[in-house]
Amino acid sequence: MSQEKGRTMEEDLKAQTEAPLRRSIAELHAIGQRLNELHARLPPSSREDAMLLGEDDPDYSFRVRTTIECAQRDHLDAAITALQTLLD
Repeated sequence: MSQEKGRTMEEDLKAQTEAPLRRSIAELHAIGQRLNELHARLPPSSREDAMLLGEDDPDYSFRVRTTIECAQRDHLDAAITALQTLLD
C-alpha cells in the first residue's frame, strides 16, 4: 500500500509539473530565438579573426556575438536539455 501511495503521489506531482515545465521549455526556446535574431543582426567585425587570435581588442559587436554564442551553447541549451529530460 505504501509503494502504491508513493507512486500515486509521484504521478500526481508529475501531472502538476508537466505543463509548467513544457511552458518553461517553450519560453527558453523563445529566448534562444530572440538571441539568435539579435546575433544575426550584428555584423561580424572586419577584425574578428585577429580578435579570436587575441591580436586585437574585442569590439562591442564581437563581445555581444560571442557572449550570445556562449550563453546559448553553455547555458540555455543545457537548461533546455535538462528540463526536457525530466519529461522524457
